[in-house]
Amino acid sequence: MDELIKAVREKLAAMATVEKTGFTDPAKAAEYFREKEIILEDIFKICEALSKQYGDETMALKSTVKHLRDELKGQAANPRELTRKELQYRLGKALAAAWTGNHGALAELSFTPNLKADNWTNPRDVSWGEKGWKVERAALGEPMGNMATNDQYLINPIYENEIMQDAAKKSVMMKLVHNRSMMGPSIFLPTRDRGGVQLHWLTAYGQQITGSKPQGSQRVELKAYTLAGYIPWFDEFEEDVFTDLGAMFIDEFTEAYGQEFDRQCLLADEDPFTGALAADGTVEVEIAGADINALTWKDFRDAVYRVPAEERKDCAWFLHETLLNHIANIEDANGHPIWRHPTEAMPGKLDLYPYHEVSIMPQIGAIENDTPFAIFMNPKRLKHGNRRGIEIKKFDGTTESMENGELFLRFRKRDGFLVTRPSGNMVILKTKPE
Repeated sequence: MDELIKAVREKLAAMATVEKTGFTDPAKAAEYFREKEIILEDIFKICEALSKQYGDETMALKSTVKHLRDELKGQAANPRELTRKELQYRLGKALAAAWTGNHGALAELSFTPNLKADNWTNPRDVSWGEKGWKVERAALGEPMGNMATNDQYLINPIYENEIMQDAAKKSVMMKLVHNRSMMGPSIFLPTRDRGGVQLHWLTAYGQQITGSKPQGSQRVELKAYTLAGYIPWFDEFEEDVFTDLGAMFIDEFTEAYGQEFDRQCLLADEDPFTGALAADGTVEVEIAGADINALTWKDFRDAVYRVPAEERKDCAWFLHETLLNHIANIEDANGHPIWRHPTEAMPGKLDLYPYHEVSIMPQIGAIENDTPFAIFMNPKRLKHGNRRGIEIKKFDGTTESMENGELFLRFRKRDGFLVTRPSGNMVILKTKPE
């Protein structure tokens, strides 16, 4: 094929010379045009050969793409889920790679460097190649900064989802509150109370339609801040400990994060968010005395009826399990216990309403005078904003590291919490002041 193309090029060059000088003999002119027809025929043959050659290659590419599509469809229809051990092993391997700076292993496990302080790096924008990490939206082939000094990485989003599912099991509130994703550090949410929509019947054709409009709507700002945690770590990363590393990180993270989630929802007082027990506008009901032993069924009944009926149907009690043990001995005016033990068919009830035992709520032994100890509310009134991403970083610049050689693995996660419409919708039980 190459020889034929070369010969055609030589003939075309000779013909170009003839065309510039012109013809002096009719016989030579006739011969010239016969050669030109032969050359055109050769070009046609070349085009046919190229068409066949590239056609075969195109067909091969189409077949390969079809095979890949079928394979992807099969994987999508029947995805293989990671086992618990596989998740722990891969997570542990990635944590070890992050600690030792093994970028190739991190890329293989879909961990990505995070170089941004506020809006974290989108894992989809980062890839690993021969020149190291690079941002896809940057100039082609441009490396992503000096990776030798960068040691903070975002966990594989698939692993993140599994970790957060475990964290939800450690938290009471995470499954109950209203969760929503946040793309930025702050969003404004429209909130409205009951009866916010006006309804109108149209009784005649062409009657003017009156638009419905929320009554008393509010726009509230939900802000997200960064939570940092420090896990005591060590510096031995043989392959046989990867599973243990992953399991340790999951256990430490989920336990700490689950409790902090509940604290921000219920007890936090501008630290940095404000939980339900410290929110402005909640209704406070004092029991008969300054001691918890003065608690009676009337206190629960009084608290419940402070909330409108249409709101009560979605409400529940939140209190510590030690207080529940005390309540189990309280009876109503008819001698019936106000606590109903949970069964397989029905959850436990406290004076006909569901309850949730929360370990961070005040224990009965810690309840003094003027102390809130239980709250009755609809948990969907609590808004949680989730900014995706869990960042990990080797953290050895501490006094403990310099003095005792103690190392830490730092993790960071971004969340926002907000109590909405507490006035008239949330009731707190508390002891009387002395």
